[in-house]
Amino acid sequence: MKRRGMLRVYSSLLMLVFVTACYGSLLLPAAFADESTAYLAVDNFTWKEFDNSERVVKESGILYGVGFIYQKEFESHVTIRPVVELFGGKVNYDGHSCDLFGFCQPAASKVGYFGIKFEGELGRIFRPDESLSIEPFGGFGLRAWRRVIHNGTAEDGSATAGYREEWATLYALFGLRGGMDLTGKTQLFAEAGVKLPLYNENKAYVSDIGLGPDVTLHPGKQASFFAETGIKLDRFTASVFYDGLRFSKSSTVSNGFIAAYQPRSTADIYGVKLGVVF
Repeated sequence: MKRRGMLRVYSSLLMLVFVTACYGSLLLPAAFADESTAYLAVDNFTWKEFDNSERVVKESGILYGVGFIYQKEFESHVTIRPVVELFGGKVNYDGHSCDLFGFCQPAASKVGYFGIKFEGELGRIFRPDESLSIEPFGGFGLRAWRRVIHNGTAEDGSATAGYREEWATLYALFGLRGGMDLTGKTQLFAEAGVKLPLYNENKAYVSDIGLGPDVTLHPGKQASFFAETGIKLDRFTASVFYDGLRFSKSSTVSNGFIAAYQPRSTADIYGVKLGVVF
């Protein structure tokens, strides 16, 4: 069987789960209300890696995303909410390049990203009055992406060789969202919560640069946070958001040629979303 990339496998799995969830919702009792939102996102993305307390890599730039949210509320006011998003772009790389003798020097390049995020949530809406709603929720999510570090230039002017990585993080999530009606067609909304990693994986294709067989690393699990707030005007939405990722240092893995590990790493994503409700 031909080997398929981890991202392609996870993407197929996510779409299967998404379709299954939507089909399953049709078998439940009649909905009290349902709503679909398609949106575009522009992300200010920053990725950092640390060796002990020293930052050794920083990537920063703009990513773009397109997503779809479906929320169904049943007569019991229980909600289901699947979310799927595709994202990608190219950002600046400010890091280091090391040779086989362990000599490292600053290097600059570009990094391409392409990935998918899927989240499935279950919640319960409470309405203290007609204009206010509060919804605690929980669920699971999967974020998978391909990270392609392009060839670049070291501080001394020499060329550096890039390579590919494929990442995936599976997590549980818990949060609280709410809405406030200002008029019949205008609503403020907000949400915040925490993500708790269950499984992290980074496959580094070091064979791309002649460093032996590819290695699979498992970055450590750390909690991260997310938040979003915005306004809904009739059938249009606009919001600002934050999403974080946190990974502690992985164990060292040897492929018989090199000993590799994933340093402590963080991602901070600030952005805006514009959506249409239908």
